[in-house]
Amino acid sequence: MRTVCIKIGGATVDAEGLLHELGKSLKKLMPDSFPVVVHGGGKDIARHLDLLNKEFTFVEGMRVTDSEMVKIVQMVLSGDVNKRIVNALLIEGVAAAGLSGVDSNLFTASKMTMRGQDIGFVGKIEKVNTNLISIFKQNSIVPVISPISRDNSGAIYNVNADLAASELAKALCADDLIFVSDVPGVLINDEVRKEIRTSEIEDLITRGHITGGMIPKLRSAAEAVHRGVGRVHICGWKDSETLRNELTTDTSTGTVIYN
Repeated sequence: MRTVCIKIGGATVDAEGLLHELGKSLKKLMPDSFPVVVHGGGKDIARHLDLLNKEFTFVEGMRVTDSEMVKIVQMVLSGDVNKRIVNALLIEGVAAAGLSGVDSNLFTASKMTMRGQDIGFVGKIEKVNTNLISIFKQNSIVPVISPISRDNSGAIYNVNADLAASELAKALCADDLIFVSDVPGVLINDEVRKEIRTSEIEDLITRGHITGGMIPKLRSAAEAVHRGVGRVHICGWKDSETLRNELTTDTSTGTVIYN
């Protein structure tokens, strides 16, 4: 059985009707594949922070997160967003259950710094415990995972969902890791590049072709491929055929990253 990790972002979660299409799409992959969903929720987090008049900044695509903000991020991601996704999948007849990196020590995190700069309660994943995921697989339940994680002392960290999906895919030796994005793929000179070799990525960043949040996405994709994930896909969402199409070379409309 193929293991397919799917990461959906905040813009994807927000799009009208998309979560129900995701449910239909996952249903079409099963039972031949075991899908695992990891989600972000940047837009929802930004909305809540605006409501609380809390300002925030980004360093290389990572949100600087203080002790008050990490509580808000956990509430939004592991609470509202996670349950919204699970509920939509259940409505479409997909057995799904939500959890976060905190549950059963799925992700053990440590503090991340960005080029020596302290960016607060932002974590990187040191260890993945896949025991809980194995139980889900045995029972044909789709795990829906918020990337909020903890360290060994119990401190809670905001972890970039792209990095979380990548680490999980590596730990599960996933056949495919699909990043569903708000863009149709990796755009180079306004056109989707169908294929990118991992050896090209740093050069594309240096030359300014890849910027913002796409930088950590592509770096984590490259590392995932180097550490045993079959292929990484970056694509937009079209309809309930999206996932199946992306996994088939001749119908793929996004970008495939490979070694």
